[in-house]
Amino acid sequence: MILFDSTKNFRTRLSDLLKAKRGVYANLPDEIKQEFKGADIEKIRNNRDMILIQNEAIIVKLRLPDKKMQLSKANGYRLIYMVSTTKERVVFLDIYPKRGPMQQIDINAKDLTRLLMDFNFEDENGTLEKYNF
Repeated sequence: MILFDSTKNFRTRLSDLLKAKRGVYANLPDEIKQEFKGADIEKIRNNRDMILIQNEAIIVKLRLPDKKMQLSKANGYRLIYMVSTTKERVVFLDIYPKRGPMQQIDINAKDLTRLLMDFNFEDENGTLEKYNF
């Protein structure tokens, strides 16, 4: 069974997106659920949007559609997650929309490094939280 965890950064970002005016991003939890529903760990590991492989972890920038706004994967959301190469574990690190009032075009190396440092800190201190679908 795959274990899904999330960092504080991911939870904060998701919460902020869900509070956006007029519920612009309200469908986001459903898009995440749909992407991982029934997926096996190999499919999750072998995503073609890998951006970094480090030690026993693969960092992926996954493209998700925004069906509510009728946006394709290219214009929807970016979910940054880490998947273990040795365990059935996925950790959600960040999420951002490509369009809308809280849009972000890309993630830079400095931000990615910060996300990994935050993950390491939370993992060592036991503050990661389970992500429930």
